[in-house]
Amino acid sequence: MTPRKIKVDKILKDVYTWSVYSEEKKLNFNGHFITSQHPLFGNVVIDPPQASDSDLEQMESLGFVQHIIITNRDHIRWSEEFQQKFGAEIQMNTNDITSNDMVNNRSFNHGDMIAGFLQAVVIPDNKSPGETALFWADRKILFLGDALIGKPPGTVTLLPEEKYDDILKAKAGIRILQDLDFKHLLLGDGDSILSKGKEVVSQYFN
Repeated sequence: MTPRKIKVDKILKDVYTWSVYSEEKKLNFNGHFITSQHPLFGNVVIDPPQASDSDLEQMESLGFVQHIIITNRDHIRWSEEFQQKFGAEIQMNTNDITSNDMVNNRSFNHGDMIAGFLQAVVIPDNKSPGETALFWADRKILFLGDALIGKPPGTVTLLPEEKYDDILKAKAGIRILQDLDFKHLLLGDGDSILSKGKEVVSQYFN
């Protein structure tokens, strides 16, 4: 069955999303497009799933894509196709680059600023050593890859236990998010939470 594609939608100021539904996982794989926020950097895409021709045309109309940011090594997804289409630079965490032939042009580490406005926050003891949240402090927006998924809608949870070396350590590692002041929680998998995102994450730990 062909995955169900959702057109690129504006969900917050300067932030757009599109999704591909996974029949296997029974949830959406989400990509996020952010228009340029810094004079030295261009438009950003995070964890891009497959995009339709109309999706790509809409991104072209918004000024193309200059930066592709990957939150973990399992979210490379359609990054190569995006790079070929737009000539964009691919960036991922140093600790998730396991071989010289992995797709990346530039690496980042915990605490680095990416594209002039996103802070890299490494989440320890998670599915991969470079699992990274992207924190947009000025806008109180947090982007997550696989650290938490939005399922059922309006809630968050971990991936299945078998995905982790130690699920208790993984859950403890996610507590680093409690140190961040965010409102909007935009997720790579499942349903994003557009308001009270931190409250939802806090409820998960209660």
